[in-house]
Amino acid sequence: MLFLMMLTIVWIGVSLGLTFLTHMYEWWIALWVVSGLLSGIIFDILFVFIFIEIGSRTTPKSKFKVFVLKSALELVFWYNHTKVTCEGVENVPYNAPFVMYCNHKSMLDPAAIYVKINRIVSAIGKKSLWGFWPMNRICACFGALPMDRDNDRQAVKDMLVAIKAVKEGMPMIIFPEGGIKNRDVEEMVNLRAGAYKLAMKAEAPIIPVAIMGSSEIAKKKRFEKKHIHIIFHKPITKDEYKDKNTTEVGTYVEELINEDIRKYEEL
Repeated sequence: MLFLMMLTIVWIGVSLGLTFLTHMYEWWIALWVVSGLLSGIIFDILFVFIFIEIGSRTTPKSKFKVFVLKSALELVFWYNHTKVTCEGVENVPYNAPFVMYCNHKSMLDPAAIYVKINRIVSAIGKKSLWGFWPMNRICACFGALPMDRDNDRQAVKDMLVAIKAVKEGMPMIIFPEGGIKNRDVEEMVNLRAGAYKLAMKAEAPIIPVAIMGSSEIAKKKRFEKKHIHIIFHKPITKDEYKDKNTTEVGTYVEELINEDIRKYEEL
């Protein structure tokens, strides 16, 4: 969308140049083209700054904001030469809250999920992301919540805030590995059973999500094409996990995700 805005301003500059300066020197036309391009870039930068600041102070459930965020993320993937495909997106509830549990190999993982589901969704991330601008504002735009993994007492408080958000209807994405632990393999590693308290305490459906191909994103060259593929599983309902503890649920979700990844790698 921002790219289209820039092209529009360039087109206006060229049109004005050709219309009003036909009888002047040719270098004026070139000047109009350059000025149009610079104006477009400046406009895009101002738009991003203003949108991030306003978006961080407004509800993440705004449909207009979701549209802009999705458009911006699609532009990021296009610029990064990364194609995102998915299957099982029909398993994502449209009106009910849920918690997605995913393997984590790239900073683009939550963005890839966000652009593929037809839902407003937030996420939980490590607290350090909130330590600098513009990342803290971007996180606020998505309604993302921080989790302090280095402070157990604060982590409990953060979890309670997240549980409350899910109960109030905000779907969440969480990466139970506790960050990017290993990019050498796609499989989920380092099970943190406590992460599953989010869905179980909120009594929300659990959606296991397998992300394939994102481990290569950090290693790719600038113009190298990459492919991320996402599989959304059917929700695991409260009735299905109510008699299990967090370790049992976490192990089951991990097995589902890793089985998908192994099958995908065999293709």
